[in-house]
Order: sequence, then structure tokens, then C-alpha cells
Amino acid sequence: MNTARAAAPRSGAGLGSPGLAESFPAMLVPSTSASDSWALPSSDLITTELESMSLVDTTFVPLHSSNIHSSGSHVYKSFDVHSVHHASAPVLLENQELARDLCDSTLSSCSDNTFKDSAINLFSIASTPDNVGSRSDPTVAEYLEPPSRLAQRHPFQLPTQPARVALSGEDKAGPSGTSISDPATASWRPRDSPRARDKQRGQGYRKLWQQVTKVSKGQKLHESGGLPFSDMTVEDLLRIIMRLAPQDSSIEAIEQGLYYLDSSALAALLKELAKQGHIKRSVEIFDWLRSLETTHELAPLCDLYTYTTMISQCGSHQQLRRALELVAEMRSRGIQCNVHTYSALMNVCIKANELDLASDVYQQMLDEGCVPNLVTYNILIDVYVKKGQWEQAVGILDTLERQGIQAEVRTYNTVISACNKGGQPEQALKVYDKMLAAGIKPSATTYTALISAYGKRGMVEKAMEIFQDMIRRGCERNVITYSSLISACEKAGRWELALDLFNKMHRENCKPNVVTYNSLIAACAHGGHWEKACEFMEQMQRQGFKPDSITYGALIMAYEKGGQWRRALKAFEAMQAQGCHPDGSVINSLMEVLWQSGVTLAQVKALQLWSLANKNGQFRIYTNTRSESDCLQYSTLAFTVGAVIVTLLRWLAELRSKLVKDGPGAFRSKIMFTLHKSKQARSEQPLAAIQEAVSALLVGGGSPLLVQVLDNTLALEAPSSALIAWLKTPAFAELTFLAQGSHVKKMTLDALFGEDVAVAARCTEAFAAVRRVEDARLINLALYNPAVLQQRAQVAQLALKYSAAFGFKEDTMYDGLQLFDMVMSRGMAINANIWPLYLCACLLLAAHQGEAPNSWPTYDQVSLLTGFGSEALSSLERSILLSLNNDLSCISAARVIQLYLERLGHYLPEFKGADRISPDLPAIQFKTACSPLSIGMRPSVVAAGMLVVVRRMKGLVPAWPMSLQIMTTHTLAPGTELSQCVGHLEALLHG
Repeated sequence: MNTARAAAPRSGAGLGSPGLAESFPAMLVPSTSASDSWALPSSDLITTELESMSLVDTTFVPLHSSNIHSSGSHVYKSFDVHSVHHASAPVLLENQELARDLCDSTLSSCSDNTFKDSAINLFSIASTPDNVGSRSDPTVAEYLEPPSRLAQRHPFQLPTQPARVALSGEDKAGPSGTSISDPATASWRPRDSPRARDKQRGQGYRKLWQQVTKVSKGQKLHESGGLPFSDMTVEDLLRIIMRLAPQDSSIEAIEQGLYYLDSSALAALLKELAKQGHIKRSVEIFDWLRSLETTHELAPLCDLYTYTTMISQCGSHQQLRRALELVAEMRSRGIQCNVHTYSALMNVCIKANELDLASDVYQQMLDEGCVPNLVTYNILIDVYVKKGQWEQAVGILDTLERQGIQAEVRTYNTVISACNKGGQPEQALKVYDKMLAAGIKPSATTYTALISAYGKRGMVEKAMEIFQDMIRRGCERNVITYSSLISACEKAGRWELALDLFNKMHRENCKPNVVTYNSLIAACAHGGHWEKACEFMEQMQRQGFKPDSITYGALIMAYEKGGQWRRALKAFEAMQAQGCHPDGSVINSLMEVLWQSGVTLAQVKALQLWSLANKNGQFRIYTNTRSESDCLQYSTLAFTVGAVIVTLLRWLAELRSKLVKDGPGAFRSKIMFTLHKSKQARSEQPLAAIQEAVSALLVGGGSPLLVQVLDNTLALEAPSSALIAWLKTPAFAELTFLAQGSHVKKMTLDALFGEDVAVAARCTEAFAAVRRVEDARLINLALYNPAVLQQRAQVAQLALKYSAAFGFKEDTMYDGLQLFDMVMSRGMAINANIWPLYLCACLLLAAHQGEAPNSWPTYDQVSLLTGFGSEALSSLERSILLSLNNDLSCISAARVIQLYLERLGHYLPEFKGADRISPDLPAIQFKTACSPLSIGMRPSVVAAGMLVVVRRMKGLVPAWPMSLQIMTTHTLAPGTELSQCVGHLEALLHG
């Protein structure tokens, strides 16, 4: 007899032996002989079928003619029940009910006592607790030995008391006089065995066996109502479900297959469905099982494993309630939650951002005596990270050490992240050192968290040290690493380094993502390179990335730094069209770029934007109306100069309306307005810069409000009587002209852009001509006639007198002075006493350029007014033309300043009330013309200097508008021509 062990059945995630349902009908057909056995079709067929069933390995169980069993003198030339036992023994060991049914069928269909002995032995072994779940299977020979010998080999006792056995309605006696107990009432059940949960799987096999015994000659299993699921794994059921149409029922498709699953296999199926994106199918199956009566055969599938699996699949705030209800249902069914259940529920709470609830669940877990594991502690650290409690997160490491639990790399990474978010890079580094001391190898996430920690503190050099250490240790750099480094560069203002890292990232074939581009655009913004920011935005979109709110915020900030207010408005419109909601930083940046442009149309748009933002809950002005206070207090939130100026103007306009409506009695003895800054804002500006701008605005407008910094906030305070008096003055009306409701017009972006684009193009072209003339007519002060230079004030006074006498325009007078300065700087020897004749000739030549011909005076009229002879004037004019190569082109500062005002929109008649500069310009221009220091400067610089001085005097913010800075390239940076000119003019005016 072959004593080799039978091959173990193939594992199938808890499913039965494959091929059993379909192979038996093909093999076991009734014999035409008078014997009680089944006919043997052929040895080869049997071998093939058993191989396909994987019940045994044919190496161990030879299936050929030598297997023909003989009993006494009678030979059964058949493949009978003996062979079936031979083949199916390993399967039957794990399926007691199937063994019982096979024993029942054997005893009722076979008359050979030896075979009956085999069946009894097999059932006994399968039912023995010590054999169930054993990893060491008995040999095939043992299956076929009589009970007397088996009793010596296996630690179990056969029943010795007579019992009734219902086999085909008759009483049957076992071999050797041993009676068989009723299989329906036999108590061969394992106690406290890992196989206990396999009962459900056995129920499926029993159903299958009942169908097998009904197969008749010529039939197939499915034709007799057989179940088609015995050969299926979890993967097979998964494929069936995934092929279903959306409207098809998963239950109808796989219900019968569920009988072959235990709860752990079902949990695997539910988990895989969710992983494959079919979570609705997972919910459908589990909710159907939950709805079954507790007596249903499939009801036990709803146990600790499957409930915990389904709780873990609840991933949104809306599904948090379902998770909680599932836990309540578990408790109702008497299913005790374990550490995995509570950990899964805590994770769901985090996903729903219910952090306090997650803490409550953790506490309940402890109260119930459930001991947390590493997964639980990792989730708890996540809670602390989101709550900003970095100290508690660090404390978890000490807890793990006390409990003897080895923290993993994820644990350390999350704690480092907690320190990072708490602004504690030093603590993050200590955790990193602790991690190395514990022998835990850092991952890319570890280094990235450290880089981010240093980056948030602006310590880009430290971040680069971590990056270099990462390279030395051979740790792979990923997109998150590079994005964090680029972000660190952005916060430190190192935009060049950010670009270098971006290029290095490409060389390493590391593809950027949205976060990378966001950091890169922000870095370009901080560096003042809006063109680069725009370039990366376009590159990002070409690569298929969709910009988000952070992208648009960074781009608008880049446009703000570059003074590109039209581009910023377009980006704002695109942002809203994409469904991105602008936050306070975006609105503040947008109002900053609009107001700092100095363009009247843009500033009106800023006021409109403020009104819209105010309706949406931003820039709300709050009032403290406590009766016991003698101060009427107002407060709001704004953190850029532009946003603060607009908010202040709107508040002042509201105060004026309140005075008109309610009278002085509505004002208390004192009024205070407090401007708070955001705690964290990308576009936030220094408080000192905001204070300077507000002070200049109020002083220029003659306001009694005192500006001071109190507790890092900007406070404006004034006695009510003085403030009420000021609200009634023309100075107040001029200051708040644009903020008055009647002047804030509704303008479409197209109309606004069209108007400004045309003006900008016209003024830019004109200024280009100015620069060409300046370059061609540079005045060398070193060659200027010193005697005439000393009499500069008299020259200017006489030019004013001649122009008035000749009826020339003011611009003609300044053009004539410009020609005079050009002639005086030619290095010609000129008698100091005849400079008035030169001045008169230059004024006449300028008139030929700028005055209408019918307004030109005759030589006789000039002679009469000046005393100069006609011949002398005519001769001198020819001499001047010759020295200037017959080119009289020149440009005065007076004409350039008119060009600047046009660019700002002062030409618009509806905004004449906002022009607070023009009335004061003539006096400043003439005083400037009287100074010899202004002669050697470019007219465009002198014009810009005069504009800055006047705007400062009037409290106009900004003093040098960004639109003019872009057009002229003149800046107020220390050491520039413009800053020197402004210093000279301010000294001249205040001297």
C-alpha cells in the first residue's frame, strides 16, 4: 500500500478544492455490472481529472490498473468509493460535514465492508479535534486502515455505545461490530481551534455534495442544479463583480459564491473592491449581509473582520456617521471592538477633520482596556499634527519607548512633521537625531520634512545641508523633496537657487507637480520676476496641470511685485472662472497692485473690488458700541498698503455719511480706528511701511487723526470735535473723492483695459521720443558759462517776463529756457552782459516750434518790448541755429510732467475732482527752473522729481506710481538719479 502523503489542497482564500463540482460527474458514472461500485472510465481520464482538481499529486497516489482493489476472490474492476476517499481525503479533513455526507453516501451505496471501514475511518479522523487544523496530514495509507489500527495511531476514541444511524432509512452496523453514531448529532467539533470560523465554508461544500449525489448518468453537475462557485477564489469573484453593468446587482451575481467564503476572505473581497474603485459594490454586498436575519447561514459573515473593514472604508465627513453607526451596530450584536476597529474609526475621524472626536475614540479605547498598537499611536500623532500640538506628538515617542514598542520610520516622520508645522525646526532635528540613534534609516519623507522645517524659518542654507546629506546617504530625491526645497528658496527670497533646483530636478528625470510649480511661481514673485512666473504658469498648463488657488495667488503676487495690474485682474478673472475662491491674501495683493499703479481707473477698480470683498465677508469694519466707553471704536483686517488705503478711504467716507445722517450727536468724545494684520499671509507687508503710507495720506489731507502702532496693530485716533470739523472741509472732499459712491462707476474689464491700453501705448511712444531727444541734447554742466550760471535765478525771472510780454504759453517759456541752456553749454565765449539777448532769441525760436504762427510776435514788437534791435535778433537766431545744426528739437521738464499726468488718467474729465496736483505744479516748476542744480539733469528725471515732491506734499500714495516707474524705468532706490533729484528739490522747497 502506498504510504506517501497526499498533496495538500490548493489554497483559495478560504474557498474549497477547485474542480470538485465539475469533475466528479465526469468520472463517477454508474457501472453496468451488478457490482455496487462506480465504473472506471479509464485510468488516464481519472489521472487527468484528479490532477485538475489538485486533490492529490499523482506522484503520491498512482492511478493505474494496480489500483484495482480485490476483496477475497471477487475483483472489482472499477474506480469505486475507495479511490474517491483516496483522492479527497485532504479536503475532507478540513470539511467535517462533507466527510459526514460522503460517509453517508458510501455506506448506503456500497456493500463492501472494507470500503465502509475506510469511510468510517475517514469521517472519524476528519471529526477529531486534534486532527482539525493540523499542519501534518496523515498518510493516505492511514485513511484506508481499519479503525482498530487507526485507534493506535490517532488520539481519539470511536463511539462504543450502540447508536441509531439514519442511512437510507435503514439501520447499518459498522465493521467489527462497532456501531456508528448519528452523523447529524455527532459532536466532533473543534474547540478553541483556528478552524472554527471555517464552518461557513463547510456549509457551501455540503450544499455542493448534495448536488453531486443527485447527478445521474449522462448529466452534468450544473444540469442538476449544482452550484457554480466551488472553484472560485476571491479574485474570481472580484472579476465577476467588476464586469457587471452599473445597474446590475452584485448580490444576484455572487450570492451563491458567498457560501464558500469565511469572514476573513469576505473582508479581503470588500477591501479589494474598495481598492479597485468599486466601493459602492463593497457597501452593497455588506449592507445586504447586514440586512439578513441572524438565523441565515450567511449572517455570521458580519463579524469583527468585516465590520472593521467597512469602517475603514468610510473616508469623508459624510461617511463619518455611517462609521459611527457601524460601531453601534457591532455593540448591539455583541461584537467586541478591538484595537484595529478603534484605529480605523480614529482614522475616519481624521479624514473628516473631527480631531476632537478622534481623541474621544482613543480615550474610549483605553477605558475599555484595549491596548493601543503602533498603528494606533501613528494615527494619534496624525491628530496632534493637525491640531498643532507638536509637544504631544513628541511625547508619543517616549510612550512607545516605555511600552517597548519599536517606532517605525513613519512614526518619526510624522513627529518631525508635527514639529515642522509648529515652527520648531530645532525640535525636528532632535527627533531626527533620536531616529538615527534608534537605528531607523531615514526615508525621503524624513529629509523632506526637515527641509520644510528649515524652509519655513527662512533657513535655506540649513535646508540645503539636509539636501546634501540626503545625496551622500544615497536617498532618492522625489518631487516632494524638490518642491520643499524650492519652497524654502521662495521664503528666503532665493529665486535663482529655486530655478537651479528646478533644472536639477529635470536632469534627474524627476517630474514636477502642481506644488512644485506653485513654489516656483511664488519664488519668482518674491524675486520680482513676473515674466518668469508667467512663463512657468504657461509651462504648467501645457503639461496638463490645472492651476489651483495657490497657483493663482502666487501669480497675482508676482504681477503685484511687477506692477502688472491689468495682468493681475485677468488672472483674478481666470481664477474665479476656474472655481477657485480667492482668499484674503489674493484680494490684498490685487488691491495693492491696483492702487500702487497710480492710474485713476485702476484705483477706482480697487474701490469696486473692496465693495465686493466686503459683501463676501472680507474687510468687514466692526464697531464697538459699548455704552460705558467714551470712545467710538472701529476695527478691520488689512495687510498691504493698497488694501489699507482703500479701507481707510471707505471708512472715512462712511463717517461723513454718518455725520450727515445722524449728526454730531452720534459721535462720542473720541474716535479710534484699528487696522489689524493677518497672522500668516503671503502678501503681508511690513507694518512700518503701512504706517508711513497712512501717515503721509492723512497729513497730506490735513486730517487730525494721529497714527501710531499699538500692540503690533495700526491705530488711528482723534478727538471727535476735530474730526467732525475736518469731515466738512474741502481738503477732506478732495482726499476721499474717488471713495464717494457716486464716482465709483461700474466698468467692465474690457472697457477698462481698452481705455488704459490705448493711453499706455500713446504715452509710452511719446516717452520714447523724449528719451531720444534727451540722449541727443545732453547738457554738460561743466561747459556751462559760469557767469551765466551764477545768475540762474535772474535768467528764469527774465524768461517769465518776456514770455508774458510776448503772450507765450508756459510750456514755450520752459522750452526756450531749455534751448538757452543748450546754447550756454556749448563752450562758446559769450559776453556775460548779453545773455538776455540770447535768452530772447531762444524764446522766439521755441515759439516757432510750439506756438501757432499767427501768435508769433514781429521783430519790431520784440524790439519795442525788449530794446533789442531786429538785426541783432535775426543774426543771433541764425548763429544759434548753426550751433545746433539747425535742430531745435528739445523737451522741457514741464512738457514731460504733462505726459506723466496723462498716463495716470488726469485727462479724464469725470475725475478732475481727484486732481490735487495741477494747481501746485506751476510754482514748483518755476522754483525748480531758478535752481542751477537742475540744469544738468535729464528733463524726464526733473519732471519725475517734481511729481514725487508734489504728491508727497498732497499725501498721495504712492508718491511715484508704479505705472510711471514701468514706463520710465526711473526708481526711487537710493543712489539713483531720481532719488538725488528729489532730495535736491525737497531741500530747495524747504530751504
